[in-house]
Amino acid sequence: RRSESMVESSSSSRNNSGVGDDSEVGQRKEQGEEPVRSEDNKANGRQNGSEGVEADGQGQQFEGGEATEEGDAAPEADEAKGDDAQEKVAVEKDKAKAEEAKLEGNQEFKLGMFELALGKYEEAISMCPEEENESLAAYHCNSAACYGKMEKWEEAVKSCSEAIKHNPKYVKAYVRRSSAYEKQDKPIEAYEDIKKARELAPNSSAFVAKEAKLSVKAQERQEKMKDEMLGKLKDLGNMFLGNFGMSLDNFKATQDPNTGGYNINFQQ
Repeated sequence: RRSESMVESSSSSRNNSGVGDDSEVGQRKEQGEEPVRSEDNKANGRQNGSEGVEADGQGQQFEGGEATEEGDAAPEADEAKGDDAQEKVAVEKDKAKAEEAKLEGNQEFKLGMFELALGKYEEAISMCPEEENESLAAYHCNSAACYGKMEKWEEAVKSCSEAIKHNPKYVKAYVRRSSAYEKQDKPIEAYEDIKKARELAPNSSAFVAKEAKLSVKAQERQEKMKDEMLGKLKDLGNMFLGNFGMSLDNFKATQDPNTGGYNINFQQ
């Protein structure tokens, strides 16, 4: 009897020392619930880096209870920057301020400060209302004068072209573009522009003399270009006729005095 009592007592003591807890854990596992961790285990979990930041299944981090995704805030910031940039780029159109900038450019031009003058003329262009075509033509033509002084002939041509676009009857723009073309060794284009200027200002003797001079140069250039083109065509023809033992020298063109046309004759 004493032995049985000791056995029962030992069983009871085991039940009191934690078997009941194990049974509760088993029941939770059977019901699909997670076991309750002790305060020590929770503390260990926090020490292992789980405090404050948790990761979801897609690798997104949550800080302070709010989800943060890459790129969420960036588009809004970029849009805000874009709006600011547009506000900075936008220039207030003001005819009076544009004219003031042009006058300042004229002063710089007189002093030989051509780059500063060009900057003022470009400022005037940016502030001038779009409907002020004559003013815009003048500002562009002034810019062309600056480019000419700096021997930037291509830019001078472009500025004159812009001036003519705003005012197709702007004589000074044609004259300046003609000079720029001449500096680029383009006598045909130079002649066409001075011819247009003379048509718009027929009483200008200077334009008549300039047109006569450029007319000769333009004709010489056209003859040169024609000879070069015929030479290339002749080489091409001889290359083809050579397969048949002939050349263009076997063909002679004679002009008919009555009609002005040409007759082609074959010669051995």
